[in-house]
Amino acid sequence: MKREISLVSIFNIIRKKIWIALIIAIMATCLVGVASFLFMAPKYDASVQLLINPKETGDRTSNYQSTDSNAQLVKTYNVILQSKVILDDVIKRLDLSTSVPELRKIIGVQNEKESKVISIHVELEDPKMAKKIAETLAFSMEKEVPKLMNIDNVNILSDAELSGNLTTSQIRIYMILAFVMVLALSLAVFVTQESLKSTFKTVKDFEDVTNLPVIVTIPEI
Repeated sequence: MKREISLVSIFNIIRKKIWIALIIAIMATCLVGVASFLFMAPKYDASVQLLINPKETGDRTSNYQSTDSNAQLVKTYNVILQSKVILDDVIKRLDLSTSVPELRKIIGVQNEKESKVISIHVELEDPKMAKKIAETLAFSMEKEVPKLMNIDNVNILSDAELSGNLTTSQIRIYMILAFVMVLALSLAVFVTQESLKSTFKTVKDFEDVTNLPVIVTIPEI
């Protein structure tokens, strides 16, 4: 016969088993952290900012600027940034052994708070090469964008800046998720085990489930 467990019983089980579940969760978190540091290569983000100045050609341009959303702006420059013209130029200038599709995977662009400034980002395991690629991409954009769009000039605002190790932040997230998931799973297993018990180990177990008093007990021989 399966025992039905009330909310009070579940709370009592969790209270008794919480330390065991915490130990299991901490051990699992440590294992995830160690494995991640051993097998995940470090990755860095290099970013450089560009100032985009559209040409002023009257009302038509003004209307276009007012209706063109920032999302469209980001998409436009993202397409240009990842075009074969720009990427081939970068590969030639840096004498890279990578292909255009491979280079395309590590770059991106975003708009800076509804301004005319965009940021080019390059994520790579080698921080020095990430900076070089970001700066060369900015230079290529500065040279090619005025030819492709209605742009008066494109100015590089600063040298490429390098962020911290992106992998470290990612590992922290993995460790937090591992802790929460293992803790919840451990407690769920303990509660399930109690609900599947078909025998009573103590007098209190019998009284909690049946709400009947125990008059006589037979000791073990």
